Amino acid sequence: MNQSRNDNQVVDVAIITPLLVAHVLVFLLLPSLITEIIYMLGYVASLAIASTRREYRHILIIPVAGFAVGLTSEVAGVNTGIPFGRYEYVSLTAPRVLGVPLSVPVMWGFYAYLTYLIASSVIRGKSIIGITLRVMYASLLMVTLDLAMDPFMVNKIHAWVWLDGWGPTWFGIPVSNFIGWFIVSFAIFLIHEVMARNSSSPRITTAIPYACLVMFFASFIGSELAAPIAALLVTLLAVPIIVKNLCRPVKTSTTETTEDP
Repeated sequence: MNQSRNDNQVVDVAIITPLLVAHVLVFLLLPSLITEIIYMLGYVASLAIASTRREYRHILIIPVAGFAVGLTSEVAGVNTGIPFGRYEYVSLTAPRVLGVPLSVPVMWGFYAYLTYLIASSVIRGKSIIGITLRVMYASLLMVTLDLAMDPFMVNKIHAWVWLDGWGPTWFGIPVSNFIGWFIVSFAIFLIHEVMARNSSSPRITTAIPYACLVMFFASFIGSELAAPIAALLVTLLAVPIIVKNLCRPVKTSTTETTEDP
């Protein structure tokens, strides 16, 4: 058990260190590309942790579901205004499908995986209540990421322009967008829960997902007030993690068991 934990820590350091270095270099040298680079960093990190824990089913289901559901919802949003409101991508250079840059549904996939890793470390179990709470928690994490990202992408990068939306605005972003994000995220995670119902949720024994969140919010702090506010919301959402860890009984060497792969 102790050797396994030590090995995990070595892997964590080996993964986090180059990510942090790359993050700083990209921020300094290529600020206009930072968000798309961070998308890739977060996904590489989440895949790395999953592969070291042999959570292959989770590697496949969430990114694929995220890409498919994300692309479908984005195409609908661009062309019909459902479920986010009406908008148009203008400056992202990736190849497009029906007006949607392919980098966008890719982002849906690996952000979904990252937030699910965190949610599954807080809420486990296969009961209806457990699944519902886990899916809702992961969906809320997705929304807080968008609270920080969208104001930067719209007001600084001008990646897309809003044509129509409803409700109050958050730094120029209609509230309908965030409601849509929650609905789409909920659908992604629910699909995963159904397809992976016979497998256990990934066991998170690493700081990588949380390090990725720190890098994410650090990227936008200073450019928009939305970022530190969203970071505060994520901190509040992390309270269950802190409480759970504080309440967890300390295992002795005679009661520790080897974790399932």
